Amino acid sequence: MPKDWTQHSNLFLQLFADCIPVRGAARSAFYDLTRHEIILFPTGYYFLLEDMLGKRIGDLLERAHSDPNRERIIGFLDFLDENELIMLVDDTAEFPAIANSWDFPGLVQNAVIDVSVVLHDFPRIFSELSVLGCQYVQIRCFSNLLTLSSCHALLENAQHKSIVGIELILKYDNAVLDETYVIFVKQHPMVTALAVHSAPQSKYVLVDSTAPVNHDAAPLRKIHFTSQVIDSEIHCGIITQKQLTPPSVETFFEAKSFNGCLNRKISVDAGGNIRNCPSMKDSYGNLRDGSLLEAVHAVGFKEKWGISKDHISICRDCEFRYACSDCRAYLENRDDAFSKPLKCGYDPYSGKWNEWTENPTKLMAAKLYGIELPLRRGKESLPEPPC
Repeated sequence: MPKDWTQHSNLFLQLFADCIPVRGAARSAFYDLTRHEIILFPTGYYFLLEDMLGKRIGDLLERAHSDPNRERIIGFLDFLDENELIMLVDDTAEFPAIANSWDFPGLVQNAVIDVSVVLHDFPRIFSELSVLGCQYVQIRCFSNLLTLSSCHALLENAQHKSIVGIELILKYDNAVLDETYVIFVKQHPMVTALAVHSAPQSKYVLVDSTAPVNHDAAPLRKIHFTSQVIDSEIHCGIITQKQLTPPSVETFFEAKSFNGCLNRKISVDAGGNIRNCPSMKDSYGNLRDGSLLEAVHAVGFKEKWGISKDHISICRDCEFRYACSDCRAYLENRDDAFSKPLKCGYDPYSGKWNEWTENPTKLMAAKLYGIELPLRRGKESLPEPPC
C-alpha cells in the first residue's frame, strides 16, 4: 500500500547506504549490495533521484504540487519505498555513505589453472599461490587427465595454505556414478563448486547446504553436469544475463576501481605458461623455468588490473557494468585494450540483449582469435573464474 507522504513532511529522503544507484544509457539500476539484487528503472528517473535525495519530504511535495509531472514524482517515491531502497531520517549527516574503496592484503586473490595433456606440479603451485596470499582457485581440466582419485590427492596438497576455496571443472567419466561425485564433494569442504563437462545430458545434482544450519533459504552446493564439450580455454568470456553476478559490498567497490575479471588474478594455461588469464596472449614465463611470484612482479603483469568498466567503450554506459566479469581476452577490437568484450550481446542504448554470434561484425572479429565455430544460442560457456 502506498505511503501517505504528507505524514512525513519533516523528514529527509535518504538512500540506504547499501543501495547504490548506477546510471546507464537507457536504463539505470539500484544495486542492493546486501540482498544481492539489481533493480532497474528508466534513466530519466536517475536525474530526478539526484534532485530528490537529501531533501525534506514536505519540500518535495510542495514542489510537486505545481509540477506537471507530479504523478511521476510521487510514483517514483512509491517505487523507492516499495523496493525498500530509502529511509526517512531526521538528519542525513548521521547516515554516511559506504567508503568507496577496495583492497586485499595479498598480491593475488584468485587463480585459474588449466589442465589438458600435462599434469602440472600442483604441490608447488599451491605453495607459490599461498606465498602470494591467494584464496580462491579454479582448476579446469579439458581431458580425463584429472580423475576424481587424483583430485583427492590434489586437494590434500591445498590444505594448510592460504587457499579457502577451489572450483573444479572436470571432464565427464562414464565409469563414475553421480553418487560418487556427490560423495567426493561432501568429503572436501574446500570444493566450492564442481562442474562436469561433456556429459550425456545437462543437469544439476544436489550435494548439500553450505549453511551451518539447514533451512529453506540456505545456499546449496550443486554439481553441474553439462553436455557441452569444453576442450580449451576458448569457451570462456561469454557475457549473458546468466553470467551477471549481483555484487556484494566488497565486489561492487572492487569492480568500480578495478577489472572485474583480471584484478589480483594469476593463471597457468594448459602448457604451463603463466598469464593474467589462460585466454590472453601475453605470457610471463613458464612453470618449467619460472615461478608465479616472478610473474606477478614482471613488467606489464599488473597493467590490466586497473581497467575498470568505467574506462571501457560502451560498457561505461551500461547499467550492469559492476555486475559483469568483463572479459579482456576477447575484444571487439583486439588492438584496443578499452574495447567492449567480444562475447557480449547487450546494447545499453536500447536495453536489449542479442546473441553475439549472430552479429556479422563480431563473427569477423572472432576469426582473428581463431574462433571459427563460435558458440551458438543455447550452448553454455565455461564458468567464469572466481573473483
